[in-house]
Amino acid sequence: MQLFTKFKHFTIFYIIIFIANLIFFEVLTDYRMVSKPMIMASLIGFYISVERKQSNTFIMAMIFALFGDIFLMFNSEDFFLLGLGSFLIMQVLYTFTFLQDRISDKKMVIFKSIPVLSLTILVIMFLWSGLGDLKIPVTIYALAISLMVISALIRKTSVEWYGPVVIGVILFLISDALIAVSKFGNFADGILKYLIMATYMIAQYLIVRGIVEKNQVKLA
Repeated sequence: MQLFTKFKHFTIFYIIIFIANLIFFEVLTDYRMVSKPMIMASLIGFYISVERKQSNTFIMAMIFALFGDIFLMFNSEDFFLLGLGSFLIMQVLYTFTFLQDRISDKKMVIFKSIPVLSLTILVIMFLWSGLGDLKIPVTIYALAISLMVISALIRKTSVEWYGPVVIGVILFLISDALIAVSKFGNFADGILKYLIMATYMIAQYLIVRGIVEKNQVKLA
């Protein structure tokens, strides 16, 4: 797996974006209005510039992720719901993308699905009393991200970058779980915001890079 040797210039550029987003939490905070949208904007540009057989579904998924990043920068319930909706659509579109390489073994699908669904149910139960009027939207969102994770797990393991994509979707799940704990679990923001952002940025990079790598092998 050529994580740093292939597409080296973009990876360095993305690392700069990664560091900037963490620094701007406390320093030059106004620049977050630029650095945060740059996460998905840079990945969209990367995908379009290197992918010879582009997927409109995948591009739309990334665009909705970009919208989600922008909406979640604003501190209001309405923008939070818009961000939630944008990422929900992204997850559905990512799921469709991953399912193109799914395995046919039904027993293995069930085996890989049960732990993810069980964890999701436990998290919802833990947060349930603090969700208030958002119980239904958050539950729907949690199920959507669970399906996204499952769809990545049940891809053929022979697919190029299978492992990094799985790591990516799991990090995405962790990032969203931390957001839920921070918002609904009465936990102090503190270090959580750094963990949320770091896991999210790594997740998106691994997912997008994984799709590019898979398709490059197919076209080789």
